[in-house]
Amino acid sequence: MFNLDPFSRGVAITEILILLAFAALVGYLLAQLSTNGRIRELRAALDEQENALEECHRKRRAIASVVIPPAPKTGEKVVSEEESMFRKIASRASELNFTRIGYSTLSEADDLKEIVGVGPFFERKLHTLGIFSFRQLANFTTEDVEKVSDIIEFFPDRIEREDWVGQAKQLYQEKYGRAVK
Repeated sequence: MFNLDPFSRGVAITEILILLAFAALVGYLLAQLSTNGRIRELRAALDEQENALEECHRKRRAIASVVIPPAPKTGEKVVSEEESMFRKIASRASELNFTRIGYSTLSEADDLKEIVGVGPFFERKLHTLGIFSFRQLANFTTEDVEKVSDIIEFFPDRIEREDWVGQAKQLYQEKYGRAVK
C-alpha cells in the first residue's frame, strides 16, 4: 500500500520515533494515574486527621461546659470565688501540650484521688484542665508538671515530691495490665 522499505534509514527512524512517542505517552498516563491515586490517599488521610482534630476540640468544649458552669449573663447572680477560680484554670488549659500527654474525656476518667496527694478539690482542678486519666499524668514531663503547678496554683514541688507521675504509671499498670505508651 505505502510501499515502504523497512530497511531504509528514513523508515527505521520514523518507526523508532513513533515507538518512543508511544512509550512516552504510556509513561505519562501511568504517572498520572499513580499520582492521582496518591493524591486521593493523602487527601483522605488529611480529612481523617482534620475530623479527629475537630472531634478532640468538640470533646474539649463538651468537657469545659460540663466541668465549668457558664459565665453569668447580665442581671444574673455573681459567681462564687470557687467558680471564678475554675474558669480561670479552664481558660489556661490550652497551655498544656495535649498532643504529648494525650486526650481523655470525663467518660474515660480514672479516679485520680487514688494518687496520694490528690483529693476531690485537686481532682476537680485537674478535670477542669482536661486531665482525667492516669495515662495523661503518667505522660507528664517536668515542663508539664511545672505548667500544671502554675496553672492550678499549686506548691511547685508537691507533684514531684509526691511522685504523681510515678504513682499514675503504677496505677495505670495495675488497672490496665500494661505499661503506659
